[in-house]
Amino acid sequence: MNHRTLAVVALSIAAPLLLSPIGCARSAAFTQSAPYPEYLQKLEPSNIQLYRSGKTIIVTNTTATAFGPSVIWLNQWFAREIEGLAVGQTRELALSSFKDEYGDEFRGGGFFAAKEPDRIVLAELEIDTDTGAALLPLIVVGQREY
Repeated sequence: MNHRTLAVVALSIAAPLLLSPIGCARSAAFTQSAPYPEYLQKLEPSNIQLYRSGKTIIVTNTTATAFGPSVIWLNQWFAREIEGLAVGQTRELALSSFKDEYGDEFRGGGFFAAKEPDRIVLAELEIDTDTGAALLPLIVVGQREY
């Protein structure tokens, strides 16, 4: 086998290895989002209730106010956009749909969970008001140990 043939064979074996992803790079679906907007005005707590049920939360608007497109923040770290929250409307949302600014999910727990689930200690709704965006604290009820 001459040197030229040996080089072609070596390159054909090594090329796929050299072109493959190396290290612990995230998938192409990774998108960085905005961090918690601590600079926003904080409103008085509302009568919107957030109840945790296993790996989901149930949000019920018991106020007389309808809210348009908003963002729900959990623990001033994880967020999820919602289309809105009408008067009397209830929404059930998976905790895994709440992401932090780096794309990591809220740890909701479960039978096969490798880490202890996160507790919900604070929930807020980022809304638009006449004076700009603001954070509306929600009432967290039914929190159990998970």
